[in-house]
Formats: sequence, C-alpha cells, structure tokens
Amino acid sequence: MSAVDADELIADLDPDQRAAVTAASTLVAVIAGAGSGKTRVLTRRVAYRIATGTADARHTLVLTFTREAAGELRRRLRSLGIRDHIEAGTFHSVMLSVLKQRWADTDRSARIIVPDRRRLLRDALADSPNRSRRDLESAVAEIEWAMARAIGSSEYASAARRAGRRPVGDVEQAAAAFAAYDQIKRQRGIIDFDDVLLNVLAEARHDSMFADSLRWRFRHVLVDEAQDLNPVQHRLVQMLRTGRDDLFLVGDPSQAIFGFNGADPRLLVDVEQEFAGIEIVRLPVNHRCTPQIVQTGAHALSTLGPAPDVRSRRHDGVLPAIVVAADEADEAARVAQRIVRADPNLVRSGQVAILARTNAQLRVFETALADTGVGVRRRSDARGTPLETAIRRATDLSSPSALRVWAHDALDDLDALHAASARKDALAAALDSGSRAAAAGTSTHRPSMRSRVSPADVAEAATVLAEVEASRRVAGAVLEFLRDRPRGDGADLRAWIAITNPFDDATTDGVELLTYHAAKGREWHTVYVTGIETGLVPHRSATTAETRAEEARLLYVAVTRASDVLVLSRAERRGGYERKVSPFIADLDLDEPEALPPPLELIRRQREVSPLAALRSWRNDAARRADVLPPQLVSDRDLAAIARSKPTSVDELAASTSMGLITARRLGPQILAVLES
Repeated sequence: MSAVDADELIADLDPDQRAAVTAASTLVAVIAGAGSGKTRVLTRRVAYRIATGTADARHTLVLTFTREAAGELRRRLRSLGIRDHIEAGTFHSVMLSVLKQRWADTDRSARIIVPDRRRLLRDALADSPNRSRRDLESAVAEIEWAMARAIGSSEYASAARRAGRRPVGDVEQAAAAFAAYDQIKRQRGIIDFDDVLLNVLAEARHDSMFADSLRWRFRHVLVDEAQDLNPVQHRLVQMLRTGRDDLFLVGDPSQAIFGFNGADPRLLVDVEQEFAGIEIVRLPVNHRCTPQIVQTGAHALSTLGPAPDVRSRRHDGVLPAIVVAADEADEAARVAQRIVRADPNLVRSGQVAILARTNAQLRVFETALADTGVGVRRRSDARGTPLETAIRRATDLSSPSALRVWAHDALDDLDALHAASARKDALAAALDSGSRAAAAGTSTHRPSMRSRVSPADVAEAATVLAEVEASRRVAGAVLEFLRDRPRGDGADLRAWIAITNPFDDATTDGVELLTYHAAKGREWHTVYVTGIETGLVPHRSATTAETRAEEARLLYVAVTRASDVLVLSRAERRGGYERKVSPFIADLDLDEPEALPPPLELIRRQREVSPLAALRSWRNDAARRADVLPPQLVSDRDLAAIARSKPTSVDELAASTSMGLITARRLGPQILAVLES
C-alpha cells in the first residue's frame, strides 16, 4: 500500500476528471478534449490505483508516443509521491527492452537496430541513382504506412491499391523500393524500430508462455494519446490486455494528426466495438483556453461536421487577432513587431510561441526576431547543438563496454578541455585588446596575434570548447546510466535520456519556434499560428478527404496551444504566388462567445473576502497549472502564516514562512499581488 493520500489525489479535480480517475472498472477509455487535463488524469489514475491498492506499481506499464511525454509522466508521478518504479516509455523503447531480454533468454544473438530508415533505404537503392529525394521520401512514407499495418513488401502493392495510395512514381516503384529495403535488412542482419513491435507480436503468437509472461509483467496497461495508435500498436495493446482487461486509454480523436505515420483514429472512435464492455468517460471542459480560443478551434473542426462538445471553464479573454501581410517576409516582420510591443515578461518566461505548418516557414521568423532583438528559445539538446551531436555519438554505440570506454575517454581527456578553454580565452582577450588599441589609435603596423584575430576565430574556438564540454556532460550522464542499467547499450541510453531528461536546462528566455505537429502537447500564454492560407492550411499535399480532415484537426491542435492570446496570420503572396485565406477560417465569426458559468464552488470562494480565502484560491489555480497538489506548492501552515502576517516584500515572505528565500522569490510576486488585491 502506498503512503500517497488517495483523497488528496482527487481533491483538485473537476467532476469529469474525478470520474475518470476513480472509475471502478479496469477497462476505461477517456475521451479528453484539448486543455481538459489529459496528462493530469493519466498520472492521477496511476497514482490513485497504487494508493488504493488496486494496482501494483511494479506491474504497471504506461505507453506513450514520445520520449518527452514519457519523461514528463515519470516526473509528474514523482511529484505526486510515487517512488516505486513504473515502466513508462514509448512503444518502441519498452518493446525493444522486452525483445532484447527475449533474445538473451533464448540464447539468440541480439540484432542491430537501424536508427535511420532513410539512410538504409538510400543504400538499398544505390543501384538506382536517378531516384530523387522526393522519390526517397515518398518510399519511406509508404514503408512506414505498410509496416504500421503489418503489411510486408510482397503484400504492399495490392494493399496500397485497395487503400488508394498514390506514391511518387507509382505503386510498383514504391513496392520495388520496399522489397529492396527488406532485402538489405536481411543481408545485413538488422531490423528497424517497426520490426521491434512486429517481432514481439510474432514471439507472443508462437510462444504462449512468452505471451503470458508479458501479461503477468504488465498487468495494468495505460496508453497516452490513444488516438495515435496504429494497427500494429493496437494489436500489441490487445495482446497485453487479453484475459485481464486492465486497460486505461486516454486520447482525443479531434487531435489525431499523425495519419501519415500510420495512425488510425478510428481505433479510438470505435472504441466500444474494439473493446467490448469498456467504460467511456468524457472530459468536455477546457481548463486551458479562453472561450474565444475554444470557439476558434471548434470552428476549424466544424468544417468536418458537427464540432465536439468542448467548453471553456475560463473567464472571457481577448478575441483572436488576424494579421494579413503582403508576403512571408512582411508576415514575419509584423509578428515580430507585435511580440516587441507585447509584455516582455512573457518572452522572458518562455510563454510565447510561433507555430508554422512547415519547418521551412520558421527560418524567416527567426531572422525577423533577430532583427528586432528578440531571442529565440532553444533546448540545449536541440538539433545541431553540440549537446545533440554528443548524444547522437553516444547513442550510436552498440554495447555497454563501448559506452563505458567512450565516457571515460571523454572525461579523462582534461588536456583537451584545458587547451580549448585556454585558446578561447586567449583569442577573446587578443580580440578585445586589438579592438581597444584600434579605438585609441595606438595600433602598430607590426603584425601581432591581436591584429590577426577576428570574431570568427573567437566563435570557432568557442564552438570547439562547447563541443568538448558537451561530450563531458554526456559522458557523465552515460556513466550514471550504466550504474542504473549495466547491460544497456546506445538504444537503451536514448530511451533513458528521454525518460530522465538529464540535460534539462532551467532557462526559459525567448520565443519558441515550432511546427504545428511539434507543438502538440505543449501550451503557451500567447501563440502566433502562421501561414493560415491555401497551400499550407490545408497543405497542398492533402488531396483526399481523409488527409484534409487531418489538416483541420492539425489547425485545431495549433490553435488550442494558446491559453490567453491567439494571433492568426497569413500572407497574400508566398514564394511569389498568390494565396487565399484558409477555408478552415474563411468564415470565422469572432463575435464574443458565451463562456461557461464558473462552478458554484468558485462563485462561493469569490464572495469570500478574507486574505486566507484569496490565498487558497490562488494556490489551487497555481497548483493546477504546475500539476502538483496544492499543499505541495505552499503548505497550509505557511498559507495561514502569510494571511496573518501580510508580508509586503519577498524578504518578509521568506521570514514569515518555512518556504525559504529561493521559493519566496519564485512565488513572491504572485502572493504579494493576491494580498494587495
């Protein structure tokens, strides 16, 4: 039995969320609209069942679709007080661990997992030099579509024709590429990540004892983002829950945006037919977005038919703004200027995002922001950074011994660190000295180091130092990983990094630039959804009713990333061609929508005027945003002390409570504002 208080876990949930978390049935599907607290419900369900003794943490499996989601889930469970190990990860990472253990148990050599399907396909098609990059990308998409449905290369052509697939070239060309891809995998004795799931299913199908052992190990299965399940993943879930029916699905068909990867939202839409006797709980209340933003998102979905019943619990906010620009450069400049004129604290706290349909659109926004002096927020391990390069180098290693050697080599090479640091400092000092001498008119014609140093030299030295420091940082994490998993290899390391997030930097300063797809699962105070025009929304590649429907859902996802301020922008010309407003917003009505009345409990609390009541209201809202229990944010004792002492500064706040100066500085502005109101 867990020490976590089950009643505390549900105290701050709304009635629908509470029904989902406490459902007596073990076979449950939660249809969770945008902003309805999907992740909160999932983590509370795990914690609640452990706290009430109806589930065993050691036999609980939570399957996600991204490494980041798995890491966030693990962090939230720890914040709720769950200290027991819970298996949480992507389908591929969890099943790869299962498959490796299966190989070891049956005395079979482990297969190498190919990390880059495109590179392998390029090798397979080396004898066809006339294939373009577009041909290659199309073939990769067809292989992914087929493998997500367990369709082999020999079956692909007939299946593709039945499904109305239209690859570049033709179906026969894609089938030939798929066959070549299969052949090179067999020749090299390797498999890809989709093969991992297929191999686990095949092993379970041919060995009932192995299947039973998986069901014993994973007795309680929870699936996040269930609308993104593809047929193979669906089969895996069905296999795990057979004979036990302990399954908790959370998802939203309106946010199904990965059909190009083989996802089939019909598996969740028809969940009652797929899982007989399943209990369905709906979460229709959006706690994130203002009514105006909810209405805009619903409008995008209404182009597909009746919009789902999703309501905002927030008070009225500002109407979404629409920016119409002459071209893409003008659009970027207008967006950048709006950001400059807005509250700078939002940028400093990472609460502003620019979303675009494609990565190519984002470059012009980055340039426009730089021209106005606004920073762009980047993760330390973002693509192209020294840390990402070092992580990739480590995760490509295929054995624990190779990882250990690489890590020790990186940490032991202090000479490289000192040399890189000294060179950077020397060049920076020489450049600075030369600049001062030139400004004072005392430079000589005699060549010297300082006269030869350029800013590019300093930048290059700084890059070298950053690469050395990144390698050492990753090396330290590798050794920590090996202490946790002595038999782990590079693929295991990749999953471990995703779950533990050892390189999470505290800085939040800057505007985030992401595609609509990459923004899924995220939220910001202010969001600029750009390129709302023909050719992009829907994308010109969406030529069928099914793909156009997915484009509408994609816009819905992008719009509902904003909590308070939404700006939609478009260009009248892009790439020299005329563009028209997207049909998804062409007749958007921006009249004030009717907000859902606040709950009676909130009205009652608003009538209370005591400082303690106001502080409690603030704590509940702040805890909800941070996804922690209210007493974990500020204890009842500290809250009462604040109400009594009524501090007027951060120092007084720290002195009157047990929260400490660092926490007082973080929460102080909010608490002091509550006391002043």
